[in-house]
Amino acid sequence: MDECTCGFLPCVCVTAEEAEQAKKLSELRSILKATSGPCDSCLMLPCICEEDLYEEAEVPVVEATFEPTNMDEYGRVPMPGNEQWMVANEIATVLKPHQVDGVCFMMDQISKDQGCILADYMGLGKTLQLISVLHSFLVDGYVNNEKRTVLVICPTVCIMNWILEFRKWLKSSSLEYCPIYQMDNASNKANLDSRIETLEQWQSSGGVLVLGYEMYRLLLNPARKAGEFVLEATTKLSKGTIEYGDRKELTLERQLRLIRSLLCNPGPSLVALDEGHRIKDPTSILCSSLEQIATKKRIVLTGYPLQNSLAEYWCMVNFARPGFLENYETFRANYEKPIVDGDAEKATELTTRLTEVVLRRGRALLDSQLPLKHEWIVHCNLSPLQHELYTSFLDRERESKQQWDLFTAYTTLLQVVNHPDVVYSRLFTDNEEESSPNEDIIENDWAPVLTKKAKVQKKRKRIERDPKTTQWASTLQDESYTIGNAQQSGKMVVLLALLEESQRLGDKVVIFSQSVTTLQQISQFLDKRDEAAQPIKKGKKRVPKRPKTWRLLDGSVSSTKRMEFIEQFSKAKSGVDVFLVSTRAGAEGINLHAANRLVLFDVSWNPSHDHQSMCRSHRIGQTKDVHVYRFVSHDTIEERVYDQQVKKVALSSNVVDATTQGLRATGTSSSFFAPPIAPELVERYYEACNDQVLDACLKSAGQWIVKCFRAAESTQD
Repeated sequence: MDECTCGFLPCVCVTAEEAEQAKKLSELRSILKATSGPCDSCLMLPCICEEDLYEEAEVPVVEATFEPTNMDEYGRVPMPGNEQWMVANEIATVLKPHQVDGVCFMMDQISKDQGCILADYMGLGKTLQLISVLHSFLVDGYVNNEKRTVLVICPTVCIMNWILEFRKWLKSSSLEYCPIYQMDNASNKANLDSRIETLEQWQSSGGVLVLGYEMYRLLLNPARKAGEFVLEATTKLSKGTIEYGDRKELTLERQLRLIRSLLCNPGPSLVALDEGHRIKDPTSILCSSLEQIATKKRIVLTGYPLQNSLAEYWCMVNFARPGFLENYETFRANYEKPIVDGDAEKATELTTRLTEVVLRRGRALLDSQLPLKHEWIVHCNLSPLQHELYTSFLDRERESKQQWDLFTAYTTLLQVVNHPDVVYSRLFTDNEEESSPNEDIIENDWAPVLTKKAKVQKKRKRIERDPKTTQWASTLQDESYTIGNAQQSGKMVVLLALLEESQRLGDKVVIFSQSVTTLQQISQFLDKRDEAAQPIKKGKKRVPKRPKTWRLLDGSVSSTKRMEFIEQFSKAKSGVDVFLVSTRAGAEGINLHAANRLVLFDVSWNPSHDHQSMCRSHRIGQTKDVHVYRFVSHDTIEERVYDQQVKKVALSSNVVDATTQGLRATGTSSSFFAPPIAPELVERYYEACNDQVLDACLKSAGQWIVKCFRAAESTQD
């Protein structure tokens, strides 16, 4: 070995052979770094072609689909097709033509210091359009040395979705000019002081604050607990009497004045309402709270502007543009009464007048950009037990000679037609049913507003029921009644057959229901299905338990868990092929593109809930044809409620979409409570539907299907 020249021990000298080898390795690495595959000419890696073959060759460069030739310092470019307005470059490349029109419409309205309504049909990308507008609005503030603020009020369950949508569409550099704030129910942000701190930071820094409707209402209208002391004793004595101070009350009043100044007057620079049809009652606390907002720049998003009545439509328009339709009494006399009476000219007149405030693109536009949607109405027969329970409930109400409470009766009868186990769980166990159909689920994220202490959850007391109120369902307490029998419900049998065929085809299914207890019962049948598919244990070898193939989303699921469930369902190989969703908790603010088959297990009183549910899957981003199956219990109150839906949609069509659908007179409420025909007397009439899954159901569960037909073309087009 040559003498060491490095002076280190051990020696680190490099021999000539090692240096040559290192040089070759370096050249090889550079070659491999420059190419990831064999040469197209010599088919070798590394290439052994003569160098002159590539002296004049140019490396192909993939050009961007949208070249920003005049980008400003904030990363914005002129709107494609309309250079008057600027939008973030990353958004300009993805906006569709109708979205460009929507963004320009909203920007034009707020530039005139007035409000507007974007009433595009569900699935046309209203969220992206509003994000484009809000980002540009805030950047314009930077350009003019203004600190602008935007308040986005949305359903509580949609808050996290809004945060994710901002992060999805805007780059980090764009978000620097559009900071996002939110109010959640985390323990360190659940007291009033912390909320005020967040509001003040938002007000001083500028940006977007995303807030739930319930939180907004409660911040402006905090309810004190009964018996709460508002006076605080002091240690000072004067002339033998104890003086009291109202420092706590004064502190609270100061905080409320500060909140009103931050949220209302002067408040934010711009206010946007998501799912704006929530403001439908002008006498409600929410509407009166929103009326305190001073800014005239207001944007309302809604996919279903007219749900039950024209009064609701007036309320939403009056918020966006106060006084545009005058007061409600004048509007009722000039428009509501004539239109309900069938005056098509008045409907057209109102629609034309509202084009200044409302931009509406109907379902026809959505259908032109998406795969087809096939909607089927499936009438399911009652089981003998369901018919017995149904008629027994009606007889009890008649014998008591009490006036019918439509919504309460519908809740109970809906449980009967879904499955008797739902009634059993409701009446004879400690489980507590969810809210009635005419109520909205409200997450209790505002409870700690007035206190820094966590609210102590009281133990639920066992429900004591009067035997007279459950006598109509006494059959369920007989020893002969077996819990967990799918054959006790026609709907359940058809659903399981549909799921089996969908699973065979590899399609994912979303099931919507108003009743959380119904969804829980369905999950139990799915567990039985999964257990039946479990491999048989051989010898002493332990067979791993199969993970659940379903997820259930209701109002009790946290925002974090909600997104986790959606992500699991969306993954192709996650093993989760069924998503059970509460209509009230999941019909808004989520995207379920992974599913191409949806089941509406029961009928909502408000048609917008069902249409919102269908659009969770049939929206921009869907690549497959979507199949919707609407289950209706034959000759029951559910069928009559569905008929009412058709009339409400016709009313919406006349006013919102300027079509000429006729309006039929509404029947009397007594017709809702007519007893259904006995199951054995029902005549079935249906034929092949040319729907692979539904045709398979007709073969395996046809005895439970009375009729099925394709839904009429939507009157929302």
